[in-house]
Amino acid sequence: VSSCPNPGPLEAATWDVRRLTSLDTYDGLRVDISKQLSPFFAVVHSFHLGTTMLPDGRTSSYGMTVQMNDEEGFSMARVDPERGTVDGRVHKALLGGVAMGKLQLGLSQEGSSDQLLGELDVGAQTWTANLKYGSMGGGNMFGMNYFQAVTPKLAMGGEGMYIGANGNMLSSYTAKYSFMPGGAPGDLDLGEGSS
Repeated sequence: VSSCPNPGPLEAATWDVRRLTSLDTYDGLRVDISKQLSPFFAVVHSFHLGTTMLPDGRTSSYGMTVQMNDEEGFSMARVDPERGTVDGRVHKALLGGVAMGKLQLGLSQEGSSDQLLGELDVGAQTWTANLKYGSMGGGNMFGMNYFQAVTPKLAMGGEGMYIGANGNMLSSYTAKYSFMPGGAPGDLDLGEGSS
């Protein structure tokens, strides 16, 4: 039995720092109306009015999100009727919770920016790994990452990805050091680099 805890997924390694440095800011008026329809089912209506932050020059937007949860995962769909887009996600525990399967889908009216991404997360006592394959930007995409606890306070990992639409190969690395036992709020992200 190792004294090193599982560090969780690589994508979550920098969440503590991002939570502090990436503030949720906006201009204009933003309203989110949530309705819990059952313990496992919720609907959210989101409105932005008078904003200049939308990428296509609109000053208002409306979107609806529907989310369903259970003990083994969740399903979510987001509809933007003005842009004509539908985004969906399904996360489901596999093999009795040993692995997590993820499916992400993005569809638009014009079809040029449609994407489909499938992922498989697998972990053990001191590490987590992820494989992903999909289609985005008109080409296939393949990636993998690995995050390992080196000591009870230090975790290190890396990611590699190939994007077929432009032939790019990307890599990044991350190290995370926890000042407090158990990885509490004193975590320090030692950086994320890429090549």
